Amino acid sequence: MKKYLIPFACMITLLAGSIHGGESALTDYKGQPRDTVRIGNQVWMAKNLSIPAPNSFWYERDSAGNVENGQLYFFSGALMACPKGWHLPSDEEWQQMIDFLGGKVAAKDKLMKGGSSGLNLTYAGYRSSNSSNDLFGRKGQTGFYWTSTVKAEQTAYARTVSSDSLHVSSNFYRRANAFSVRFVKD
Repeated sequence: MKKYLIPFACMITLLAGSIHGGESALTDYKGQPRDTVRIGNQVWMAKNLSIPAPNSFWYERDSAGNVENGQLYFFSGALMACPKGWHLPSDEEWQQMIDFLGGKVAAKDKLMKGGSSGLNLTYAGYRSSNSSNDLFGRKGQTGFYWTSTVKAEQTAYARTVSSDSLHVSSNFYRRANAFSVRFVKD
C-alpha cells in the first residue's frame, strides 16, 4: 500500500503568549521549543511535547506524575500543537535520523533517555481509542511517537520504542489513539 504524507506545515500554529504550563511547556517566550538536539542535518525537540492542546491528555490524567513523559496527543492534537517553524516529522524523517545513528538496532539505545543522541525518548505509554472510558497503558514499557505519515482515512504511522524490543519500529495506528510527540525544525 502506498503511504501518503500530510503537508509538513502544521494545521494551526501557536502564537507567542498563548502557551501555558511553564517548564512543562518546553517552549521559550516566542513559542519555540527550547530544548533541542541536532542529529545529522535535523534539529529535534529533546523532550516530549507538553503543551495544552485540544485532544491532549496527561497519562491517567496525572500532570504531576508525568511531567518527564509529557502529554499524549491524538493525531489531530499533535498537528494543532505545532509551533511555527516546526513540523511533525514524517516516518521517512524518523528513518533518516535512525539511519544516521546506525540503523534501527544501533539507534535504539542512543535515542532513549540518557543515550548519546540527546533525544531522550521515554516509555510514556498511550491512551487508547478503543474505549469510551480513559484506557491508558504501557507506561514504563513502550513509547509511541506520532509521525505525519498517513496510512488511511483513520490511521497514521507512529514510531515505537519498547523495553522488550531491541529496535525502533514503525507501525500504523488509529489516529484517535493518544501518543507522544516530537517536532523537527523546518
